[in-house]
Amino acid sequence: MNYYEKEFEVSIHDDIMRYMNDTLMWIPCTHLSLPYKKKTKGLALYGTTIIHQEDGEMFYHVIDSWSRLFSKAPDKFQLDGGIIIEGDRTVSSPPKVHNIEVERDLLLEKLQILLNYANQVIEGEFFILHLGI
Repeated sequence: MNYYEKEFEVSIHDDIMRYMNDTLMWIPCTHLSLPYKKKTKGLALYGTTIIHQEDGEMFYHVIDSWSRLFSKAPDKFQLDGGIIIEGDRTVSSPPKVHNIEVERDLLLEKLQILLNYANQVIEGEFFILHLGI
């Protein structure tokens, strides 16, 4: 039976993933893009990562923490996406900041799906396949 089907996919905007990335680096996982399917920490931004049962609890806690934090945000909010850089220098002085527009309820819905998947991973039923951003 093929468990990888489109309805199981969850997509979170790249900018939000980058915003959360420091804490995603705490998650132990297996990087398929590294030689010998290396066990390491952090989701591969530009590769494939698997989160197995033994890694599911940390994944759950990180996503749950973000979910609880974002649940306190306004219906629509902005996140700082970093400084806009052109070539080797910033575009303007003072530097221009890229803002990420977020709809709270849509983000929370996606994070809840990830929490449900994390619970299934913890129970040993499945694994999470992350295909990068």
